[in-house]
Amino acid sequence: MNVHLFSVAFLTAVGVAVPGFAVTPRMPPMTNGDGNVAHDGMKHANVSLVNSTLSIHVNDPPPSPVTMMTGFGVDYTPDKFNVLEDVYFNAQHGWLPEGIYSPPAGAGIWIKRVAATQPVGSAFHVYEGGNGTEGMAAWTMNEIYDHDGFLWQWDGAMQHDYFTADRTGDYSMTFEVFVGDSSAAPLTGYPPETTTFQFRAVPEPSSVLLLLCGVLAFGRIRV
Repeated sequence: MNVHLFSVAFLTAVGVAVPGFAVTPRMPPMTNGDGNVAHDGMKHANVSLVNSTLSIHVNDPPPSPVTMMTGFGVDYTPDKFNVLEDVYFNAQHGWLPEGIYSPPAGAGIWIKRVAATQPVGSAFHVYEGGNGTEGMAAWTMNEIYDHDGFLWQWDGAMQHDYFTADRTGDYSMTFEVFVGDSSAAPLTGYPPETTTFQFRAVPEPSSVLLLLCGVLAFGRIRV
C-alpha cells in the first residue's frame, strides 16, 4: 500500500476540518449546523407580562428543531468555552422581553427546567451565555438547567445559552416560566407558562463532504 497516499486521504477526510489554532466560538445566531443559511438567526422565546398575564411565543423561523453545529476537533478560546469542544452545540434559542414587560416591585421572572428528552446514554448540557451587547467575555459559561427543577432568575435582557449534546439524535428541554419573589416563591395570581426548545444533532454537511472526499481518494490507492 502507498503509505503517502493513505496519509493524504486520511488528512483529507478528517484533518482539514481541524484548525491549527484556537478560535472563539460562533455567536448564537450562527450556531445552526445544517448548512442552510436560511435557518441561521436567533429563535427567541418572547416573554410579555401585562398586569398579571404572562405569555410566551417562540419565533418561527428558524424552524424547530434547530440543528446543532459541531465542535469536534476545534480548539475554542478562552478556556471557559472548552465545554463546546468535541460536542454538538447550538445557542439560537434565547429569551427576550416583548411589548409591555413590567414585573411587580420586588419580584422577577424565574425559569425552571421541568423536563428533557434525549437519546439513551447521551449527555445533554446547558451553559450560561448572554447576548452580543455585553460581549462574550462577560458570559460565565457555568452549567445551568442540569436537572428537572433547576431554577434560574432572568434579568429581563436578551439571553442565549449554549445547549450541547455528545451524540447525534433529537433533544428537547421544557421550561416553566413564572413570576416569583427574590427566593423564587411564585406570586399568587400570576399563572405560569411553559415552552419547549427542540434540537437535532447531525453530522454537518461539510464534515460529510470531507469524509466522502477522503473515501474517494482512498479508493484510488493501489496495493
